[in-house]
Amino acid sequence: MNRSVIMAVVVALLMTAWMASGMQDDKAPVQVSEPSSQAKPLMKVKVIDSSARKVQQFVRVQGQVEANRTIELRAEIDGRVEALSADEGQRLQAGDPLLQISADFRAAQLAEAQALLKQRKSDLAASINLKNKGLQSENKVFADQAGVEAAQAQLARIEHELGETQVTVPFTGVLNRRLVELGDYLQAGDVLGELVDDDTVKITGQVPQHSVGQLEENQPVDVALSNGSTLTGRLNFIAPVADPVTRSYRVEVQIPNPQHQRIIGLSATLKLPAGEQSGHLLPGSVLGLNEAGNLQVRLVDAQNRVSETVVEIIRTDSNGFWLSGLNDEARVITIGQDFVAVGEEVEPVSDTELMSKQVSNLSLQEN
Repeated sequence: MNRSVIMAVVVALLMTAWMASGMQDDKAPVQVSEPSSQAKPLMKVKVIDSSARKVQQFVRVQGQVEANRTIELRAEIDGRVEALSADEGQRLQAGDPLLQISADFRAAQLAEAQALLKQRKSDLAASINLKNKGLQSENKVFADQAGVEAAQAQLARIEHELGETQVTVPFTGVLNRRLVELGDYLQAGDVLGELVDDDTVKITGQVPQHSVGQLEENQPVDVALSNGSTLTGRLNFIAPVADPVTRSYRVEVQIPNPQHQRIIGLSATLKLPAGEQSGHLLPGSVLGLNEAGNLQVRLVDAQNRVSETVVEIIRTDSNGFWLSGLNDEARVITIGQDFVAVGEEVEPVSDTELMSKQVSNLSLQEN
């Protein structure tokens, strides 16, 4: 093969290689893609949509049951107990006799006073007759008139003392104590016994000064007694002046006691209405503590992000806690609040079981 042919073949091969390299350069570079990472799923939390309602607030104070009236029966005159008409525990009507004090010398004094009055009237009549004839001075008439009035006063005193020999009770009640026996000698002012009016009882207590302004007379009041029974009455008295020592105000709740239950002296808890406040009825499971130690609940906002707010307990009942501090409408986390952080986006799921229970509870309270 001659030299020119070899040169032609070499040139042809070089041209082919050059053209091939140009075609390779024209091809688009192959991109190597990394595997894409999947988006992290949102944490699911159960929520309840709660609406604020007006809730009755209460002030609870400790008190005691007292009789409507309690008096000490006392002797009006001196004398010996001649007869007893009532025993301890006996129920008496107004005007019923308690005991009889001996009249002793008072019967004789009555006859003497009657005779003296008769004489004084006769003297006065004679003086007036003589004065009309000009035979008696006007001063003598005045003196005889005074004598008549003195005799009348003496007779009235004796009659009063005789009337007081029979001691009667001033109102209907039960004789709680009798402190005298047959034959005892009494002096005026001695205590004979204790009469208690238990047809009506009153529950008394002391209300703190910061709460008394929320009370109104004639409000219904629930009372729980230490024996386990419950009563309902009316708030019939609020003291106008605070106790100088405790700075609290005395209140009285009056309750009829027609069956004369033996409850006087028992301890009692008064549940006094103290105005209304807006609040949410929620289960205790939604409550937590923040770093400052305050009660809080966690919420889901319109962007499905977690927030928290401090709340206060207005009152409790068998259905949960009435809470203040929330907006009128709030989406409250009921389950899962401990597994999410404030500001975290979550997937809220309606707590239908709790929602149904809350609706039922609120309906019962309204009825």
